Amino acid sequence: MIDSFLLTLFLITKQPVFISMENKTFIVKGLVQNYSGNQMDFNKVKPIVKKSYKLLAVEGVHAHQGKPELELNALDSNYEIIKTKKNGEFQIVLKPGIYTFFILKDDKVYLNHFDGVGNYSHIKVKDNIENIIIRDYQNAYF
Repeated sequence: MIDSFLLTLFLITKQPVFISMENKTFIVKGLVQNYSGNQMDFNKVKPIVKKSYKLLAVEGVHAHQGKPELELNALDSNYEIIKTKKNGEFQIVLKPGIYTFFILKDDKVYLNHFDGVGNYSHIKVKDNIENIIIRDYQNAYF
């Protein structure tokens, strides 16, 4: 009897609180790694060229049509442009959601990483993220 009384009292005093995340933002940090030359020999250490990039953080999931490149005007979602440091590191503040990160090159975007079901790889931002790695294989061969 006392157990049921305490349970009722607990449920009345501990009402769930719903938290709105509309104005919540998260810090997303990452690195672009540039691979060039022969990448076939897995036993040799591959030099990674460090350089500056422009990236797009595009809202949503995007189909790849079997190619790592996509025309910029084909994107139908909002996006943020990110300029990396000279070593490829970047940081951006984003609202919660799903984002696809592309390398921006002229009027095209590039990402040679796919999710296995017909889309470019994407991430779900629901907390701070410290370790996104985007690989640039445009000058590499396998």
